[in-house]
Amino acid sequence: ARAATFIWEAPRSGSETPNPKTHHPSTSAPRVLVIGGAGYIGSLLVRLLLERGYRVRVLDLLLYGIEPLEDVLDHPDFELLVGDFRNVEMVIRATREVESVVHLGAIVGDLACALDEDLTIEINLVATKMIAEVARGVGVRRMIFASTCSVSGASDELLDERSALNPLSLYARTKLASERVLLRLGERDFSPTILRLATVYGLSPRPRFDLVVNLLTAQAVREERITVYGGDQWRPFVHVADVARGIVRVLEAPRSLVHGEVFNVGSDEQNRTIRQVGELVRRIVPGTEVSYHEAERDLRNYRVSFAKIRRRLNFHPRYTLEDGIREIRKALQEGKIRDYKESRYNNYRALGELREQPVLSADVPWWLLRDGLHVGTEE
Repeated sequence: ARAATFIWEAPRSGSETPNPKTHHPSTSAPRVLVIGGAGYIGSLLVRLLLERGYRVRVLDLLLYGIEPLEDVLDHPDFELLVGDFRNVEMVIRATREVESVVHLGAIVGDLACALDEDLTIEINLVATKMIAEVARGVGVRRMIFASTCSVSGASDELLDERSALNPLSLYARTKLASERVLLRLGERDFSPTILRLATVYGLSPRPRFDLVVNLLTAQAVREERITVYGGDQWRPFVHVADVARGIVRVLEAPRSLVHGEVFNVGSDEQNRTIRQVGELVRRIVPGTEVSYHEAERDLRNYRVSFAKIRRRLNFHPRYTLEDGIREIRKALQEGKIRDYKESRYNNYRALGELREQPVLSADVPWWLLRDGLHVGTEE
């Protein structure tokens, strides 16, 4: 990574067009790189960081469009690099003069990951290792990595960060492998922190309706009926805005509290069965008919303890499942979201449509994306 950085920093022919939208008057504020900042979590995190006075740089390929970031593009402390985080030169450019990296970029979800297993491994694991090595090489102090509580797999016990893990899906396996790679890279001047997120719900500037709470609520509002597969399997839940708050809490915590640590992000009170979620949706959206299909149940089953993040970082989610269901219901009823079945709201469908394009191919030559794009330039 240090050698690649030296090569990148050496004088090159030509020059870059300055981007007036990325001039930062707040030169004393720390700069944070959010990889995947146009996504479901990232688009909320970017806004929260800007509100708290950070300079924010986003690296994102914008597979789901630029709309989630449109209202921050002119912010004086915001910068957008459009590019592929598998590209080492793109990552070197993105990490220059950055204090912390938040890595949210990934193929997310079991079905989406199953579309192309080799590509999933390349994006979720191989690229993560490269990003961490580059970040450490250029002097980034902290790296926060978004993992998942689904690394737990299936268990009837209440699980904490020290519990045995049994990931059942490719998505969970790539996340667990990435955790181990990152923790091995930790050193005195480079602090990785792993955040295992509960199952996320709620609205963000990039809505998703391939998440169980959001999907069931949308089906209840639009079709007045929902289908629950299985029902007795446990899941922990957390609102997307609380995930963004949890990331900031780790970012601002003393290094001694978070260096090389793993935190589950959520709350004990939001461990619910899928059946309980279905009944909650029926109560909040009157007139909803619920049917159950036991034969098609999801094998994943886990309850999670969030005592560590609560005790060490004093983190308490502000939103409840009821809040999230009402929020989704309101957005649909007011027409803010017209058709929740659109592919842009579903990772599996969107990636299925995009997978034939060269930008998603595992064989894409990285030099094709070498220079990326700066918003506001004519490159």
